[in-house]
Amino acid sequence: MQQSAQQTSREIDITDYLQNAGDNLSAEKTLIDSAIQTLESQGKSVSNSTIILYFISEIENTTDPLQLDALLNALKMVVGFTPGEEERWAFFYW
Repeated sequence: MQQSAQQTSREIDITDYLQNAGDNLSAEKTLIDSAIQTLESQGKSVSNSTIILYFISEIENTTDPLQLDALLNALKMVVGFTPGEEERWAFFYW
């Protein structure tokens, strides 16, 4: 993931966390890596906020329950690593 001046160290921590998570979070890691690659290929800046918006769009467009579950888990992880987002999403029914 490219680091920009706008990203905080906490935003960047998610990639370090996933690299050290082993196989436990392999589906989420794959989804987050894919989101980053897609955003970069579209010429968009990569930040936790753009990844969150990407996952929301994917969630809205999926009909596969297993894919939906994996997307929600990946979204929760990104939200958890985004400063200020925990409070904003606190009342969202997962």
